[in-house]
Amino acid sequence: MQVAAVFLSYASEDASAAQRICEALRAAGIEVWFDQSELRGGDAWDASIRKQIKSCALFLPVISANAHAREEGYFRLEWKLAVDRSHLMAGTRAFLLPVVIDATAQTGERIPDRFRELQWSRLPGGNVPPSFVERVQRLLSPEEPAAPWSSAGATHGSVQASDRARPLRTVLLAGAALALIAISYVAVTRFMPAQHAPTPLAPAAATAAADKSIAVLPFVDMSEKHDQEYFSDGLSEELIDQLSHIVDLKVIARTSSFAFKDKNEDMRTIAAQLGVANLLEGSVRKAGTELRITAQLIRASDGVHLWSETYERKLTDVFKVQDEIAATVASSLKATLQGTSGAAGDKTANVEAHNLYLQGRYFAARATVDDTKAAIGYFDKAVHLDPSYAAAWAALSGAHAWNAQFGDSRVAQESEMARAAAQRALGLDARQSEAHATLALIMSSYDYDWAGARGEVERAMALDPRNPGNLLRAASIALAFRELDKAIGLFRDAVRIDPLRAEAYMGLGGTLWIAGRLDESMEALRTCAKITPGQVKIHFLLGQVTLAQGRPDEARKFNGDETTPWYRLTGLAVIEDAQGNRAAADAALAGLIRIGREPAAAQIAEVYAHRRDLDSAFKWMERGIAQRDPGLRWLKIDPLYAAVRGDPRYKVLLQKVGLPED
Repeated sequence: MQVAAVFLSYASEDASAAQRICEALRAAGIEVWFDQSELRGGDAWDASIRKQIKSCALFLPVISANAHAREEGYFRLEWKLAVDRSHLMAGTRAFLLPVVIDATAQTGERIPDRFRELQWSRLPGGNVPPSFVERVQRLLSPEEPAAPWSSAGATHGSVQASDRARPLRTVLLAGAALALIAISYVAVTRFMPAQHAPTPLAPAAATAAADKSIAVLPFVDMSEKHDQEYFSDGLSEELIDQLSHIVDLKVIARTSSFAFKDKNEDMRTIAAQLGVANLLEGSVRKAGTELRITAQLIRASDGVHLWSETYERKLTDVFKVQDEIAATVASSLKATLQGTSGAAGDKTANVEAHNLYLQGRYFAARATVDDTKAAIGYFDKAVHLDPSYAAAWAALSGAHAWNAQFGDSRVAQESEMARAAAQRALGLDARQSEAHATLALIMSSYDYDWAGARGEVERAMALDPRNPGNLLRAASIALAFRELDKAIGLFRDAVRIDPLRAEAYMGLGGTLWIAGRLDESMEALRTCAKITPGQVKIHFLLGQVTLAQGRPDEARKFNGDETTPWYRLTGLAVIEDAQGNRAAADAALAGLIRIGREPAAAQIAEVYAHRRDLDSAFKWMERGIAQRDPGLRWLKIDPLYAAVRGDPRYKVLLQKVGLPED
């Protein structure tokens, strides 16, 4: 008869942590084979270890940076023997129970693949919560069936999802609006988004996170060739979108959750940065038509696993798995899942079309010219395979709109392609929030149809009110109409949902500058710069606010760090002019005109307006309108345009850009 014992395997550097784990389990009456006192080597000792691994009920490898760093060690032989034994077991048998005692990533290349496929239990420093002891006791109980490929099953009080028997509800995957489009709708004009990974901030407040709050961390690609990252990222994004439709659950948006991708941050630190109480993490292994998804819900304050499960399904069942995970998370957190969410066109029966759609989203999220072109190619292929796939049409419209704003293609051509794709998406499914938001962008930026733009953004908000991209678009519409309090409130809502989204802070800071709330503006802009130091236009704005505060030398320093040449030259021309340095101001303006005739007509007009050369300012604004320069959207509120607002030509210009008079 097999002894119901636990074998504890660890690197010698982790002996003290392993000892704490051993003592906690033994205190609960669990037999633990822990050979600290017997590490004397020799054939007899080696034979004893092999016999114990062959006969133990559970094998607990202690994973840490120490273990990962060591290329050799007897514990590695123990790990191999345990993995070899696991391959002889039925898929329903729980045997391997990896525990990690620090921030070691589950993607570590020196961790056995078999361990990385499973859900890890987090025991920081070897400190064991009662829930982990209860889990081990259940797994050692002969009456307790183990979930297939699960590290431990559910903890006390959690909801365990059945891997095969539970009836599956239909899931309607919401087409999450691409974060890259929202950038164009903050209080900035035509720019390229920064390519720096966000730097996590210190918690903004010491208040405890609400229990019904969660961040979905990027699921790990565990495929054999590690070439399915687009799929694991896509699954994570779709889970974020689906959970965001649970009305009483705070869900952190993609940009902030993905800021921690491939970073060895402690769970408590991540939760504190994002202001949530719970984290959902997992992994995806995709091989042909076979799919294995693991997911675990963790209470960040103490690392307790509220729920965990592994799903082995066909690729065609991916939507159903997502629905199960969302339902179980809602139940575990006692949140209210109100039926299905999203729009009818968010899913497709064509597996390859969905695969192409996820690849397109993966490249679109990178927000570079080349990656966006690649994304357009994938979306085109997806809608060719399934012309009724509304979510893919909506994503295609968003990618074309980004290209119109920031790419190297012709603006008119790209904007019309964006419009056509958005209209096709809405013709198939009027609930496509992203398509409504794209139309709002096109109408405001190129058509100067503000009534139409406001109508479209209101439809997007009604469909997906907690989408940060929609909040940023709505804030920008309000800003263009000089509804400053409304815009500030919407920007703050976006920051709450997406606390590491740089452009949300930039939009907030820019609006506070316009409102004359300079100290608050500096705080928001500094936060943006801390998250993404290379964010386009941020140092120009910091320079302008600092100049308004009466610190020109500091303003020059900020402005000198601006990454985009035409913003840097605009800021320099304004700062030098404000200080009476006309020769330096003229030189900066000449440089701006030389490089910015096409992309920066609005900025050239700003400089002339600041100098009170109104004839030149109106000449460049007229040129900007002819070029459909998005910067002219801010005619009513841009502080640098202040001098033109008393001129009779101003009202005529307002009519041309479709904005009502005050």
